[in-house]
Amino acid sequence: MATERVLVDTHVAASPDDVWASLRDPALVARWFGWDYDGLEAEITQIFGEGATADDAARTLTWEDGDRFEVAPEDEGTRLRVTRSHHGVTGEFDGAFDPVDEGWITFAQQLRFALERHPGQDRRTVSAHGLDLGPHDSPLLSRLGLRLLGDDPVGGAYEVRREDGTTFSGEVFFQTDLQIGLTVAEEDDALLVVARTPPASAPPDGEVMLVLSLYGADAERAADAERRWTSWWTGPDTDGAAGEA
Repeated sequence: MATERVLVDTHVAASPDDVWASLRDPALVARWFGWDYDGLEAEITQIFGEGATADDAARTLTWEDGDRFEVAPEDEGTRLRVTRSHHGVTGEFDGAFDPVDEGWITFAQQLRFALERHPGQDRRTVSAHGLDLGPHDSPLLSRLGLRLLGDDPVGGAYEVRREDGTTFSGEVFFQTDLQIGLTVAEEDDALLVVARTPPASAPPDGEVMLVLSLYGADAERAADAERRWTSWWTGPDTDGAAGEA
């Protein structure tokens, strides 16, 4: 038995042609998908090329497990839907943490951000994965100034002050139970995704992934951003590994 679940149902302020091209052309997928690492090109080929079935007329992209992207005209832009089939469960989906769910949510919002805020621009990323969220009496997100951001509405302004006195600010771009996406004005309108894995799925305290997508950055600026952001994320009191821009 398969139960379809809608993970993302959002308006994208870009044409259906542009959204569809960004799902089909590997060079365009690289402008928004995931984060930079040595295997990114091969991953894009496997997921969006070899592993997917495209219907150009209907503008749907489907995978063997039932995952599907749907692109349709809406007003002056596009309606983007991401659905999944949850197999082997009778009744309602139990809501358990699913890393594939969370990945598709991140990727769809990265796509929307790239098309709405930086059309035609290439991207570089800085990322950190599997950072320990820490015990309740000293949680990582509180130490980073990110703990209370969930109180800010989508579209609302925020400001984070680091322990060294520096700040970054912008608006809440998207938010779910486990993720928040923040524009970063100080990095020429970058996107910072903060995605948590709950303790039940990453004992004992849970983990967090952080991905900063930079647009219009040359190698020198990207390297400087990597130094500044990873030193903040993975300081002496933080366990985890940082990714390269």
